[in-house]
Amino acid sequence: MSEPLTRAHLAPALLFSLVLHLLLLGGLSRFDHVRENAAPPVPETMLITLATVAQAPPPAIPASAEPPPAPVAPEPPPARKPPSQRADAPASLDLPLAGAPDSAVPAGRTTEERPPPVEEEARADVASTPVESRRDGDVIDDGRTHAYDDDYTPPSPRQMLIGEARLEFDVFRGGSLHIGRTRYHWVHDGTRYRMETVTETTGLAGLLKPLRIDQSSEGELTDSGLRPMRYEQDARQAKPADEQVVFDWANNRVMLSRGEQRSEHPLLPGSQDMISLWLEVIWRAQVGGEFDFSVASGRRYSPRWFVPDAETSSLETGFGRLLVQRIRIRAQPGDNQVEIWLAPNLRWLPVRIQFTDRKGDVYDQRIRQIEYDKRTLSATPGTTAATTSGESLTPQVPKEPDMDIPIFLR
Repeated sequence: MSEPLTRAHLAPALLFSLVLHLLLLGGLSRFDHVRENAAPPVPETMLITLATVAQAPPPAIPASAEPPPAPVAPEPPPARKPPSQRADAPASLDLPLAGAPDSAVPAGRTTEERPPPVEEEARADVASTPVESRRDGDVIDDGRTHAYDDDYTPPSPRQMLIGEARLEFDVFRGGSLHIGRTRYHWVHDGTRYRMETVTETTGLAGLLKPLRIDQSSEGELTDSGLRPMRYEQDARQAKPADEQVVFDWANNRVMLSRGEQRSEHPLLPGSQDMISLWLEVIWRAQVGGEFDFSVASGRRYSPRWFVPDAETSSLETGFGRLLVQRIRIRAQPGDNQVEIWLAPNLRWLPVRIQFTDRKGDVYDQRIRQIEYDKRTLSATPGTTAATTSGESLTPQVPKEPDMDIPIFLR
């Protein structure tokens, strides 16, 4: 049988157990002291959390911020809204994109307000400008400027003047008294021209005071206008003396003669004589705008200013109501004041010419007949003699022709 355990037997065992525990506790303390300077172990849960954060996508841009503008083609440059409209966006979004053009839409202007390229503006302005439709004297549009065409050249008289035309006017004094007729005839071949007029009293005036005046002008047609060479006036059955004007363009001199009187003057560019001025007016009216030139007769050489109305109007004529362009011809004191009405639908031919002399007497030429381009237009009988309200219908005897005879009779 085994020997029973006694206190004597347990004492050594307890001592051994105590020593063993002391040894174990001393070794663990030294082990822990060595590991005090080492990083503490990372908990497994923390490792899992970090791995999750590393795999998560970047945080989304706040809903109030606008995405940065996407790069676009160099033309047109990308436009960005003003900073005031992007107050909520991050500051980095306001930086220009790499490779984007430096030009930007000015502050305060949105993408929709970006101005079009200069070329588009020019094309838009040209499209909105009336285009001239001049074709050898036909009706043209109101716009007569060519600000966008550096190569534009105004049409010349060769293009704008009818090759040959005959016009006949009834002449009235004071608006109602029919005293005579005036006939115009011209012809040109594109290089030279010749024009003739005949004015004579008719009816009762012709019986009481017979008068006939023939005028002629000849010269050249150039791109810049008519260039008269010689003007003559032959007065028959009347006091006015014969007149003559010679234009010396080579030496820039103009010589005037009236009866025995002679004078010479420097010749100014664009100068005309008493009847070539009508052809000059016809083609210049088609070019448009105001113009001026000097006019020579046998007794004086003075400037004239031509002022067209801003808009066309209508005029009752022997051919019916016509579209007309009125031009006022202004002269120095002592010269007659003239108004002329041109009909664009009749190749810009004159249909009325009114003269006011220095005494205030009015002489009115109203169209009676036109021949051009193998066409003949005749006024309805009696229509050219229409009177103005308030005018007397009592026949009047015209004054005896004298030095104050109207410009178209001199």
